[in-house]
Amino acid sequence: MDGKLWIIGDSFTMRDTNRYGENSWVEICSKAFKDGNYYVSSMGSRDIQTVFDIFLQNLHKIKPNDFVILMLPTLTRFRLPLVSPYVDCVYTNNITSDGTPIQTPFNSMIGDRMYTGLKNTITSNNLTNEKELEWPLNQIDPKMFEPNGDINSPNLADIMYLINSSKVMTDNWNSILKSIKSYAQFKLLCYSWTNELDPLVVNTRDVITDRLGIWETLKGVWNKTNGKMGDKSDLHWSEDMNIRFAEDIIKSYPHYFNYVSKTF
Repeated sequence: MDGKLWIIGDSFTMRDTNRYGENSWVEICSKAFKDGNYYVSSMGSRDIQTVFDIFLQNLHKIKPNDFVILMLPTLTRFRLPLVSPYVDCVYTNNITSDGTPIQTPFNSMIGDRMYTGLKNTITSNNLTNEKELEWPLNQIDPKMFEPNGDINSPNLADIMYLINSSKVMTDNWNSILKSIKSYAQFKLLCYSWTNELDPLVVNTRDVITDRLGIWETLKGVWNKTNGKMGDKSDLHWSEDMNIRFAEDIIKSYPHYFNYVSKTF
């Protein structure tokens, strides 16, 4: 087929070996993809607009035999422009001999929660590790981009959250995603770890839970094992959940994948 697997999303599309070893759903699906070509773009706290933008920026490269998965986050998030772009692709088979991705595009957006999560590294209004905002935003106190939770005196972040999660914005995203899915000449799957979008358009948390019969996080594993495994504050999927999610995709679309069971 000479197809390619495209996976674009936030931290739920990360190939995190510290959490899952080689059992992240991203790595399982990438290795099982029949044509061996894959491109994964992910970043923690990424907003839905950036996920969709990266998809659109690559649209001219996506062929009829390709398989595209979008993992959509909560609608509340917004994004901020960076001075220095970062590498957009984090996992691909298209690499040089030294392991560097070939012709990898760059992204200049950072999610608000990723930026404010770095506030402890801020000195003189500048962020370390190339996460400095474009001027004059880099002169603004980062607390302006972090919600204070006071509905009677909201800051910028609170207002952006309210706008992005409004019914109008939600309906707009449902309409866009429905349109692009109807138009796409390739296989396009949309998932979300929230229940904010239309389950007839996006495989939401409830849809995923019904399909797999489970919704398990690292925090849930920590609680279940009395702290022996998992992570007490991590709401990302457990290793078992990653495996089940990957195998559901692989078994549902055997035309694209070579099925190899991991544990069950």
